[in-house]
Amino acid sequence: MMWFGQGTASAEIRFGMLPRLSAMELHAMFKPLAEYLSRETGEKVSLVIPKDFEAFKAAVRAGQMDLAFANSLVYVQLKKEVSIEPLALSSEPKSGTRFRGIIITRKDSPIMNLQDLKGKKLSFVDKDSAAGYIFQMLLLSKAGLNVHRDFVTLPFAKKHDNVTMAVFSKAADAGGIREDDLDKMKDKVDLSQIRIIGYTDYFPNWPVFSTPKLDKAREAKIKAALLKLKPNDPQSEKILAAARLTGFGPVADRDYDELRKAAKIAGAL
Repeated sequence: MMWFGQGTASAEIRFGMLPRLSAMELHAMFKPLAEYLSRETGEKVSLVIPKDFEAFKAAVRAGQMDLAFANSLVYVQLKKEVSIEPLALSSEPKSGTRFRGIIITRKDSPIMNLQDLKGKKLSFVDKDSAAGYIFQMLLLSKAGLNVHRDFVTLPFAKKHDNVTMAVFSKAADAGGIREDDLDKMKDKVDLSQIRIIGYTDYFPNWPVFSTPKLDKAREAKIKAALLKLKPNDPQSEKILAAARLTGFGPVADRDYDELRKAAKIAGAL
C-alpha cells in the first residue's frame, strides 16, 4: 500500500483512492483536492493509494481509511459489509454524473461487432472493475453471448491502460475499458488503430464516501466542501481540472439500486 502525506494519527483524515490508474497519476490528480479538503476541515487529509482493487477493499474493511473514492460497483459491494455513506457524486467533463464502458479492438482486426468475439481472447481490468469488466459482461450477455463459454477471458490486466496496450499489441483480440480512459492513452498508442465495437449502458458515477471511522462533524465539513466545488469557479478550477472532474453533486444510496440489480445478474454482488 502506498501512503502519501504525513500527519498525526488523531488529526489525519485518510482519503483512499481506488487504483484504476497508477499511483503516480492518481497522486498528481488528487493531491490538490486533498490539500483543499485539508484547508476546509482544518485537518491534514492524506491520500491512500492501495496496490490494487482487493487491497483497497481490504483497507476499507480494516478501518484504514476515513474517506474514499471508488467506482460504483466497489461502493455497492462494500456497502453490504461496512456502514459506509455516500457524500458526493463526481461529475466528469464528457460523461457528467454517469459513465459507461466500451469494448475495443484493433482497426485491422476482422472483429466488427460483438458477435464476432466468439472464440476470441478478451482482456479486462479486474473482476471488480465496473466499466472495465462488469458493464461489459452485461452488454455481452444482452448481445446473446455466454460470458462463461463463448470467449477466453485473459488474466485481469489490473489497469485500463494495460487493457488498451494488450489490444494494441495484439496480445488480446479485444478488451473492455472505461470510455473516457481510451483518450488518456493517446500519447502511448496510436488511437487511430483502435476501433470501438460496443458501448455499455450508463450507470451512476463514482461516489466519495465516508467510513465508520469518520465522525459526523468532519463528515459534514467534507460533504459541504465537495459540494462547493463548481465548474467555472476560479477557486475550484485548478482542483477540479487536476482531478479531471467538473464538480460534485448530491447523492443517495438509492441512486445505486439499478446497479445493484445489474451486478447481481453479472454475479458480482
